[in-house]
Amino acid sequence: MMFAVLGAFLYASTASAGVKNLYKQDFESSTDPAAIGWSSPNLAGGMSITGDQEGNYFQFSLGNNNGRNCSLLWGSDIYGENNSNVIGGAYHIEFGWCYKQGSNNQYGTQVCVFSGEKSEVNNGNYVHNGDALRETQWLFALTELDADRNFYINDDKANTFIVNIGEWMLISLDVNVETRTVAYTISDIFGQTVYASGERVVPESTNIYATGINQYNARYQSIVQMDDIKVTTYSEEDIANPPTVALTGINGIERTYKITFGEEEELHIKGTDGAELFAFYYECDGAYTYTTSTSGTLEAWTESGTAVSEKVVIEVECVEIALPGATAKIISVEDGFGKKYSLNVSNADVPTQPTLFLQYSFVNENGVEEARGEDRFSGEVVEVKSKGTLTVTTVAPGFTSTTVSIVNDREFQTSDVIDFQHMTGEELANKGFQAMDPLDSSSTSGETNWTGRLRMYYQIATGEVDEEGKPTYTTYPVYGSSEAGYEPIQRYRYLQSNLNEETAHSLFAPLYLWYGPNGVSPRAYFEEDGVTPQTDPQGAPGGTTNAQVKIGIGLVFSGQVNDDETFNPNSLSYSPILINYVTLGVDGLTESDFIVVEKIDNYGGGSIHPQYPAGTDPDEAKAMYKASNLGGIVEVYTGLETFQFYRVDTAVSRVRVFKAVAGDGIEELSNGEIISDHNAPIYNLNGVQVNSKNLQRGIYIKQGKKFIVR
Repeated sequence: MMFAVLGAFLYASTASAGVKNLYKQDFESSTDPAAIGWSSPNLAGGMSITGDQEGNYFQFSLGNNNGRNCSLLWGSDIYGENNSNVIGGAYHIEFGWCYKQGSNNQYGTQVCVFSGEKSEVNNGNYVHNGDALRETQWLFALTELDADRNFYINDDKANTFIVNIGEWMLISLDVNVETRTVAYTISDIFGQTVYASGERVVPESTNIYATGINQYNARYQSIVQMDDIKVTTYSEEDIANPPTVALTGINGIERTYKITFGEEEELHIKGTDGAELFAFYYECDGAYTYTTSTSGTLEAWTESGTAVSEKVVIEVECVEIALPGATAKIISVEDGFGKKYSLNVSNADVPTQPTLFLQYSFVNENGVEEARGEDRFSGEVVEVKSKGTLTVTTVAPGFTSTTVSIVNDREFQTSDVIDFQHMTGEELANKGFQAMDPLDSSSTSGETNWTGRLRMYYQIATGEVDEEGKPTYTTYPVYGSSEAGYEPIQRYRYLQSNLNEETAHSLFAPLYLWYGPNGVSPRAYFEEDGVTPQTDPQGAPGGTTNAQVKIGIGLVFSGQVNDDETFNPNSLSYSPILINYVTLGVDGLTESDFIVVEKIDNYGGGSIHPQYPAGTDPDEAKAMYKASNLGGIVEVYTGLETFQFYRVDTAVSRVRVFKAVAGDGIEELSNGEIISDHNAPIYNLNGVQVNSKNLQRGIYIKQGKKFIVR
């Protein structure tokens, strides 16, 4: 999208002068943020280049994560040797910024223009998750103050203005190197309404040459967008900058390009058919549209006075482009032929990244169509109940459609169910679990979040509707503190010292609790018994911890690798006696089998919350609630895969194992398939067998499958 140039630009423009682009990024010609200098130490997946009818832009989406940051580095080289590219001792920075979606838990979202060399700051990182002003050299910052969207400028909490959610703004900075001042103006995107302006004197200890932008998003779900980032300087001599040429449209063999150029420049084009064209800024607002159906070479350059820019040369191939086929991942399995397929397709490798639509049809073996969908998006879930074929077509205007077929011809039956949620205290005691004091607290700290947050509940309809005509419900929490009138959580604990290779595999067979590579106790990685201690829990190679079953909820891991009942895992999150993730798997399966894992995360937030009709007796509803399967998060793995769970806040409510059956109902043999063997040798990526008792961080291969030691 094109932004108007703010009139407060530091330099007075004349007909014989020009603006020199030191750095420019409009996101029209790139789809990969990392390829153009963006990075995020903790949330690279939150960065994307997306767009709308106005053009592409950068987006940092936090999702359900704690506060995270990303940064763009253009570096100091743009200023030339001895900063010779900065003409007249001044330069200009501007970019579009949009607070698309605010945080819903904490505040402090911040955009910061920083300076200095990368090696000088934060051990090679420009930024850290938090207030960048405390960690980097900086020239300008805009920081969220409170829930009312007040933002303060340059670390001055008395200098605030309100940011409107979803509005694009133009942030403009004029940097005077000689006076060491940064004059800022924040306006609407067209530069017509100024929201804030002022000037900051930069300390002598701060590098005056900006080298990038840091964006920090406060948790949760906040989204920030940026566009048209420019670093420029003014010259009294004629300057012609190379135009930006971006493919913006595909329609069969037809190609459309947007060619952008500066206000003082004249655009020249040599088309793929050899014809020469030119355009002035005022004719197209600096964005010329070129369309062709002829393959060949497209050349574009600008002229300004006596100056001529370098040519931008694009090889244009006008041919039909086929879209990628969708993939169908099984995300749920039932006895018989019933499954749920998640249909996914990516536009990442498709020129112009069009919105892709999916059309699907499932026809059973008798030729009857049982399911159909049109104009659906990636992530669509299709449930099938019968033997048959699922056909999925990827479509987008201007592109050639692609169709794939998925044959649903494998029947499955339940072979094992490990129902942690409904295990009784007597059953657990027989397995060697010890009764603990009930979890009976209204505190919201660490493990007590399971009761304090009241996140496990059912609802009964009131029989009334709200203003929109939707039924209303009364919420009935089940587990909480007895003082508040709720039911405490009964707990049983299996001490880590009782875990050995035999119990790891037999305690909940065929499910096994990972006991370290080749049966090495995780305790060995923290004690002096011949193995080098690991001081970073994220680097702990597998292992398990004290296990605990919360009656009515499921299996939870404490994270501790000793038997101290007073241990508080939340106060020692970086202690060497803590394991954050515990690995589980199922013995005796093949890749053709499936493991369906149901879990509850977020201290109960990830459980189901059943709704019952008006008039239901609360005690009867509570009994039905407890009899239900509460795992609101369902994950499906193949038989050779393992799966991980985070300590304290996540419970494994149920694990179901499905095996394929032959036509006569007899379980199919493996026919040479690999059967899960958790004592199999481990190899590195070069095919060399490694000592499984001393694995460092990295990627390894076991039974032909890759796994990661973190």
